[in-house]
Amino acid sequence: MTNKLRYSKVIELLEQDKPVFCSGLVWNGNLDDLTFIADSDYDMVIIEMEHQGFSFNDLRVSLQFLLNRRRLADKGDVQADLVPLVRIPPNLRERNQWVIKQALDTGVYGLVLPHLNNVEDAQAAVIAARYPQVPGVADFEPQGERGWWARIAPRYWGLTAQEYYDAADLWPLDPDGNMLLMGIVEEPEGVKNIRDILRRVKGIGAIWAGPGDMSVAMGHRGNAGHPDVQENLLRILAACREAGVPCATGATAAEVPMRLEQGFRIIITSPEKSISGLEEGRRLSGR
Repeated sequence: MTNKLRYSKVIELLEQDKPVFCSGLVWNGNLDDLTFIADSDYDMVIIEMEHQGFSFNDLRVSLQFLLNRRRLADKGDVQADLVPLVRIPPNLRERNQWVIKQALDTGVYGLVLPHLNNVEDAQAAVIAARYPQVPGVADFEPQGERGWWARIAPRYWGLTAQEYYDAADLWPLDPDGNMLLMGIVEEPEGVKNIRDILRRVKGIGAIWAGPGDMSVAMGHRGNAGHPDVQENLLRILAACREAGVPCATGATAAEVPMRLEQGFRIIITSPEKSISGLEEGRRLSGR
């Protein structure tokens, strides 16, 4: 990285080998939760569009509620204080370039990609998410196919169209890039292929070791805590650590120390909504 401003605080933290604390998943359009998270100390938020809320208009509105003008003024630059990613609906094998293109055009700083299983699908996502490169640059390959539309995303980042083109490439494929692709490995096939993926596809900047779908694919019917599922998560983590690629996983508050000790670098937690008054009332009334 040169001395250019790093527009993504998350990538800056990962380059400094510091943990990233992420809130997720937050339903697209849930403006109250998004406002709460924007005023918190989270580094990143993942907006959910895979299973609910597939609307690019709602996503644009959601992104506006993540802006905290006071924090931007205090920082004195346009680095995103809370970095928004969105989990898109298509599984990677579906190769839906148009969803990747339109999601990035809203101004998000990266994508979460479900069901990453092999090198070919990972490479296709990288190609769809990066612009065609200037001939002669060191990271020319793989040649990107993202369509050029300069209306919304550059404005959300606070940049000119040309500045956005330079900034919005994929990290670490482009060491100066500010866009993060995080693939979810959530099936045994992906576990089997993870080392090949990380060795051959440098545009995937992080991996999420996902236990939910992993448990279903392994025949455990949603039991994410099953020892076989947890063993696969640790296999993913080991491959990521060998390759120097950040690995993410979800955690409860009680699990955070364990996951940090294991070496997960992106910790995904959910903001807690207190029901202590309800619990106390039920206790006192014998209910």
